[in-house]
Amino acid sequence: MDFLKRWEPKKEYPKNSQPLRPRLEEAIKIINQQMQHLDYRSARVKEYDRVLFDRVINYYRGHDIQRAKIYANELAEVRKLAKQIAMARLALEQIGIRLSTVKEYGDLAANVAPAVVAMKSIYGGISEMVPEADQSMVKLGDLLDGLMVEACQQVGGSNPTYATEESEKILSQASNVAEMRLSKSLPSIPGLGMPQGKAGDAQSARKEKEELNL
Repeated sequence: MDFLKRWEPKKEYPKNSQPLRPRLEEAIKIINQQMQHLDYRSARVKEYDRVLFDRVINYYRGHDIQRAKIYANELAEVRKLAKQIAMARLALEQIGIRLSTVKEYGDLAANVAPAVVAMKSIYGGISEMVPEADQSMVKLGDLLDGLMVEACQQVGGSNPTYATEESEKILSQASNVAEMRLSKSLPSIPGLGMPQGKAGDAQSARKEKEELNL
């Protein structure tokens, strides 16, 4: 099921007779569930990060520079994944906060439109990192899509420029905070400028990654 096609502008959208608040609460519930999935994934990635970091240090202490380089490079890739997870989690949190402050359709139009644009940007990453979240994310997309269109009908349209600018703020803030938190909680990776090591050691690192379901 192609999630992004569901977000394309629709010429007509049936008016939903359900009250606004229950639909908002359902969307927030799904967001909280996805945040829990990402928290679990983050814990697994940090576990693997610790394993790789210990290997890098041990090989340096043993003066095996080539193997240290292999695991340092693998660790750098794991850190990128950790940042992606943290960013997606923070973006979802910001979207949830925006929805929780909605009190009327005017607020809804101003808050849901940026949430829709931001969700487009992080959906693919979340589905890849947490495949089991895909169906819930589709449902969340349907809810936000319906709420946004209905809100625009109530208030007479939306401002695409505002939505894009606000979504960029959500994603930029999430990225900056994620990077800051990770830099504080994870030790720096030594020796990334050294030459590549043996291919067999790279395969060993990948095997460990698969065993940890990463």
